[in-house]
Amino acid sequence: MLHVERVGFMFYQKRINAKIKFFGMFYSKASLEKCDAILSTYNSFYSNLSDKQKQQFQIRTLTFLNSTNFYSDDNFNLTRSKKILISSAFAQITFGLNFFGFLIFKDIHITPRSYSYAHSDDLYDGDVNLFTKRVNMSWPAIKSGFEIPDDALNLCIHEFGHCLYFENLKRSYTRSIFKRKYFYQWKSQAEIKMEKINNHKNELLRDYGGTNLVEFFSVALESFYEQSIVFKEKEPELYTSMTKLLNFDPIQFN
Repeated sequence: MLHVERVGFMFYQKRINAKIKFFGMFYSKASLEKCDAILSTYNSFYSNLSDKQKQQFQIRTLTFLNSTNFYSDDNFNLTRSKKILISSAFAQITFGLNFFGFLIFKDIHITPRSYSYAHSDDLYDGDVNLFTKRVNMSWPAIKSGFEIPDDALNLCIHEFGHCLYFENLKRSYTRSIFKRKYFYQWKSQAEIKMEKINNHKNELLRDYGGTNLVEFFSVALESFYEQSIVFKEKEPELYTSMTKLLNFDPIQFN
């Protein structure tokens, strides 16, 4: 059984590497170097990767950027550098997956400040709108998420986590983002942790994660990448289920 799983993993990794090699043909050395300069400055996860992994990360980041429609308010300058930083959050949470861009949530709207919806006084910094299929985020909250890399608060990771969850549910068994058995292993551990949160026995993750599985997934993602060591210490079973689900273990790079 272990041999079969190992062969399956090697085949899966070959498919990922083949896609990275293919997409990499479309980017000049200059564009990759610019991407590297931005990520080296603002994305702490990227800074801990090997040179080969950094190049893979650059290709993943630019591939997501070029397959996504970015919008902003007229009075806000959404530069390519900002788009690269935003896109890097997607590359980060999908780094071990054979998945390079959203099929449903292809529109990202960036606002210069917190925003509200009509007929409501509530202010938001981010949301995934299932009706418009659009991701909305405020730049100050995005910026803060990368400036403080260890507080388990990263808006881009959180909102893209929602997108991953919803897109996985919408896909067929053969084209799902996550391997089915690993998803249900994670779900089982998530439900145990949510019960702890709702029974006020929580020592890790924001209480907001107890809202539902969608919010839990995104809250767990933030902690998984920004507080991985303490995550593994406090919730080893949940942590292990996430390494299998995402085909990646961030502790290797701490």
